Amino acid sequence: MAKVVLFFPSYYSDEAAPPLALIHLAAPLVQEGYEVRIVDSAVTTDCAQAVLDACEGATCLGISMVTGPMITQGVDVARAVRARHPRLPIVAGGWHASILPEQTLRSPLFDAVVKGQGEITFREMLGRYVAGERDMEGIAGCYFKRGGAVVANPPRGYTDINALPRRPFHLVDFEEYARKCGGLRWILYCTSHGCPWDCSYCSNASVYGRNWKPLEAATAVGEMAELARRYRLEVVDIIDDNYLVRRDRALEIAEGLLRDAPRFAYYMQTRTDQMDRLSDDELALLARSGLRRIFFGLESGSARVMRSVNKRLDLETAYRTAARCARVGIRPSFNLIFGLPAEEEEDLRETMAVVDRIGRANPEADFFTNIFSPYPGSPIWPLAVERGVREPQTVEEWAAFHPKVQVLPWLQGAAHARVQRIRDYIRIGYSSRQMVVAPPRGLKGVMQRALRRLARWRLRTLSLQAPVDLWALRTWRAIRRAPAPAVIN
Repeated sequence: MAKVVLFFPSYYSDEAAPPLALIHLAAPLVQEGYEVRIVDSAVTTDCAQAVLDACEGATCLGISMVTGPMITQGVDVARAVRARHPRLPIVAGGWHASILPEQTLRSPLFDAVVKGQGEITFREMLGRYVAGERDMEGIAGCYFKRGGAVVANPPRGYTDINALPRRPFHLVDFEEYARKCGGLRWILYCTSHGCPWDCSYCSNASVYGRNWKPLEAATAVGEMAELARRYRLEVVDIIDDNYLVRRDRALEIAEGLLRDAPRFAYYMQTRTDQMDRLSDDELALLARSGLRRIFFGLESGSARVMRSVNKRLDLETAYRTAARCARVGIRPSFNLIFGLPAEEEEDLRETMAVVDRIGRANPEADFFTNIFSPYPGSPIWPLAVERGVREPQTVEEWAAFHPKVQVLPWLQGAAHARVQRIRDYIRIGYSSRQMVVAPPRGLKGVMQRALRRLARWRLRTLSLQAPVDLWALRTWRAIRRAPAPAVIN
């Protein structure tokens, strides 16, 4: 029985869930009898050594990477494996390799790339490796090296997720993840691929096109119910790009969960205008079925900036969504992107006004913030390059591309520091909660509420000078040696 090792580099987060991408990838391999070893750095103390040990006698190592910090550890582990096992094929996959397969293969560390959806492509590649072959000619979705040159096979296209085997969550030690998260029992889960919208900052189309492909409702209900029972789950975080593309399917899943599943909370992502299509009774049904949190891509409070990135969204739907969520006990979480190319001072003020209005409509609403990070494969990438963004020339250089700290030609120095201060105050004023939603009690709770009120005033007025409250909070954390909370999503 051939052995395959799959490695998931670190997101650098304090919270962790079983790596869904690798579990998906492993499904056809398990079905065909491969021994699959998954090493996830989030729950592995010395992941490089763990991968090196696992690769003894292995047929192949696969590494999944998203553009940004994951690349650092992915490259470091690949380098260590290359030194210890120079003949072992190392295959790169995931979002980054799918977007930039040829540049990824210019690195001597990688022998092949799986571009796009990888379950069938990787299985076919392993068949060749087991047979002692290194040439991947004719395997759709695969890029590989032949004599030092990169060979690109035709794209595979979409594989219906309903036709794939059940996902083998048993390959990971679930208790390790529960311990990492202070006892919280949760997983990431996927019920659909893709999104039909065409926001220009999104690189989704470079992998899935503008398509939305769902898992059958009954299958999703059955699998979530089974996983909830097996692992005593408290939360299922559904990471579909857009869960409410089909309202009837979301309602069918909700009815199935009420009828057939143990009780657990679930989260999902969608747009406020798609939420707006739900009647009050339908929203109440979703809440009864366990929906406790919805992530929305708001991006900006400026209609002008949203038009510039093809984000066709009426802000009134965001206000209605916040108020309606409050009535049924669902927490709305809104994503904001600062530093979009068209953003100016007045747009920033409009965004803060929208944040304030949403916060008044629902005091429990929270916000996640990023700095615009233009990714190749997104429609806005050529504009970003035109505005001065330098495209990294090696896979290693892409590790610095990170939406939390990104410096842009039009957003640097004092302007960048100001945006980071705004983001700090949003975290205080509209806490982007971790998976565990447990507000502090006693004196700590009183202090947090006071800081929250002050932060919201600063954001409303953009009074950011002399941030003594931020300095005091950082000093207190340093004294207690308490790291800033990590955030999922």
